[in-house]
Amino acid sequence: MTDPRKKLRQTLHSIYKLKYRIRKNTPSKEVMEKKIFIDVLHQLKTIEERKDFMAEEIGMDMTAYEDQFFSVIENLLRLHYNKEQLALIQMYLYQLVPDKDWDGTITIEKGKVEKVVPFKRPEDVWKVIETFQPK
Repeated sequence: MTDPRKKLRQTLHSIYKLKYRIRKNTPSKEVMEKKIFIDVLHQLKTIEERKDFMAEEIGMDMTAYEDQFFSVIENLLRLHYNKEQLALIQMYLYQLVPDKDWDGTITIEKGKVEKVVPFKRPEDVWKVIETFQPK
């Protein structure tokens, strides 16, 4: 098996007659956690929307079937996140229903300070739950 860096170096050298140093850059743990978190929320939101579609349009209620899977997923989230963070994640997934009247923000209270923050996308949820990370 050939080294991919060698192949890339040869390809680049065939186009531009320069020497190249190619390094593998591994993302940090924080970057990977954020990416995985965002992917998981996207997937859970998609599953929730599909479940609602099947119930409304087809008349097939998948709740009893999916509840055990969601229970496992929520328990895994409990292992990593504290109560405040988990409540925010659940609110995003199950309670907030984007409509024309919602501006995509929520009000959070940290200490005695209230703050309005974006909460429409998984990236926003990540930023908010990071503020509730224990130090």
